[in-house]
Amino acid sequence: AEFVRWAEAGGRRRIVLTNNSSKAREVYQARLAALDMRVPLDDVLTSGDAGAEWLAAHTALRRPFVLGTEALKAACVRAGLTPTTLADGPDCVLLGYDTSLTYATLTDACLLVAQDLPYYATHADKTCIDPRGLLPDAGAFIEAIATTTKGRRPTLLGKPTGAMLEAGLRRVGTPKDQTIMVGDQLDTDIALGAQHDVLCALVMTGETSAAMLADSPVKPDIVVPHVGALLELLKAAQPG
Repeated sequence: AEFVRWAEAGGRRRIVLTNNSSKAREVYQARLAALDMRVPLDDVLTSGDAGAEWLAAHTALRRPFVLGTEALKAACVRAGLTPTTLADGPDCVLLGYDTSLTYATLTDACLLVAQDLPYYATHADKTCIDPRGLLPDAGAFIEAIATTTKGRRPTLLGKPTGAMLEAGLRRVGTPKDQTIMVGDQLDTDIALGAQHDVLCALVMTGETSAAMLADSPVKPDIVVPHVGALLELLKAAQPG
């Protein structure tokens, strides 16, 4: 919360990003507010929003079959796309973290992917962290479809891809060399920065351990024990 207030006080734009395309932006806005972080709705970016916006901006595809929740379908609608059923003739497949998945919808997705329709996914995280343990995420669904379709895999549109970076930079309105990516995951948050020449800071309060960092080919520019330590570094670098 102090970090967010510091950014606001200095007129620095900031957004929050998540690869979880299963929940609406309003859910994350409410979670942040409960932690005393007031973030405008347009400053919450999900991989669903990034993916839908990329499809609208970079392709002529407008009728995706969405293997995802109502939140992902709503993101498509905001971007000008029309979620379409198998029976109504979609022109592509967009896969997300579908917590409403059924055998019927998975089957429809497999049939469409097997027909060589353009195939995209909001992200490829294999698991989702939950108090009960690890749950199957979008990457698990990708593997199921690949097994059924002789190995077809989607073009990814969430972290760490350029589509997610493009959507993020559009919101903050800054060039890459005036932007910092802060996160706790090496293969998504830090990889986004490393792959696209954006300064990236790893906070060690999430899923990354010291052993994981040592073994990873993806290296952050900055490693801090927590975001408070990063705030002190930024204050020292940019007084006021």
